[in-house]
Amino acid sequence: MEGIVKSIKNVSNGKHDHNADLVEESELLIKDALFVRDKGCLTKVRFSDIMWLKGDGNYTTLVTRDKVFSLRNILKEFESVLPHKDFIRIHKSYIIRVDEIKTISPKEICIGTEKVPVGRTYYQNLINGINKLGSGGND
Repeated sequence: MEGIVKSIKNVSNGKHDHNADLVEESELLIKDALFVRDKGCLTKVRFSDIMWLKGDGNYTTLVTRDKVFSLRNILKEFESVLPHKDFIRIHKSYIIRVDEIKTISPKEICIGTEKVPVGRTYYQNLINGINKLGSGGND
């Protein structure tokens, strides 16, 4: 299954024009979702339905609440399109939806029933961005 992200950015040529993003984003008809190619059709995937994404070379696995897509786009392309307030990169190969985090440990994060690895360099950024109670202030 090969997919192409349709969004505020032209991913077919690999070039990125930030000024074009500002114009194109305001002209988008659907601002809360992206479209991915699935079995010859463009399928709408709401940002709120995305649980996490895993990059593997030129491919990205996009995991939603009810479906998994294998897409021929690099993870960085998704990172530039996803709302930064809702998603965070936690590993060189993973982006997760922040409000789906169940538990956090230095090595992994639980998203729903799945465990996703956390990279050392991303862990501190994640911990600095959350409220912690009951830790005794020693974390």
